[in-house]
Amino acid sequence: MNRFCWRHALRRIDQFTHASPALLVVGKPSVLAHLLLQRLRHCASLYDAMDDFPAFYTGLSRSALAHRERLIAQRVDVIWTSSSVLDAQWRRYRNEVCLVLNGLDLAAISAVKPAPMSSSGKVFGYVGTLAAWFDWVWVAALAEARPNDEIRLMGPIFGAAPGHLPSNVVVLPAGNHGAALAAMAEFDVGLIPFKKTRLTASVDPIKYYEYRGLALPVISTDFGEMHGRSGLPGVFISHSHSDIAGLAEAALQCERNADKARAFALQHSWEARFDAATLHP
Repeated sequence: MNRFCWRHALRRIDQFTHASPALLVVGKPSVLAHLLLQRLRHCASLYDAMDDFPAFYTGLSRSALAHRERLIAQRVDVIWTSSSVLDAQWRRYRNEVCLVLNGLDLAAISAVKPAPMSSSGKVFGYVGTLAAWFDWVWVAALAEARPNDEIRLMGPIFGAAPGHLPSNVVVLPAGNHGAALAAMAEFDVGLIPFKKTRLTASVDPIKYYEYRGLALPVISTDFGEMHGRSGLPGVFISHSHSDIAGLAEAALQCERNADKARAFALQHSWEARFDAATLHP
């Protein structure tokens, strides 16, 4: 059935890949991706392992996706991994693995105009999806520790948000990438409040790079790639609710240096990431 639905797309892909050399990049372990790897054996191929995809599922669906992902990983020429946990995981199956951490869009960051700084109430902000991995309890604890400041959350909500949040927690609707970056520019501190789960263990959050590229200090819970960033300039890792008040105060005292932020953005741009990555084994 799938092949019938895809017949027109497959015909166009065949024409495209036979006209000139092509690189097949798999971004999600789908049935179509596996089919194309079997069909386009003459093409160089890469699997971009951006997440622990099976962790999004449960039961038989998780097992089936994990099996398909391994089949894809066995067929491609090289695997890119977006975190050290994923890198270690895939090196158990293949030698042709390259760690390519996440990064930022340099042009988009450079286009953001600085917002005027407030001397009164501060804004602790988060931009991104608010789903099962989002730690609402941690956010509420921060709001209670900073009652005169605003905790500003922007993004789509998947699942139920808590019925009662402190009055200084403001939830805004999602916007496009430009609107998200503009919202970040109004923050005094960037937040990454994720729970510690199997899914977040393999996450390198793009918002970390965007916050720091905008000269924002970052308070993050202790998960995934953020675990190894404790002690880096402008990064404050929360291990429990008891350290939130102290970290919030320390983050507000952190120097915001535009030149250092620009250097950080250049170092962690997608251009820099791809220039350093391995396309072929």
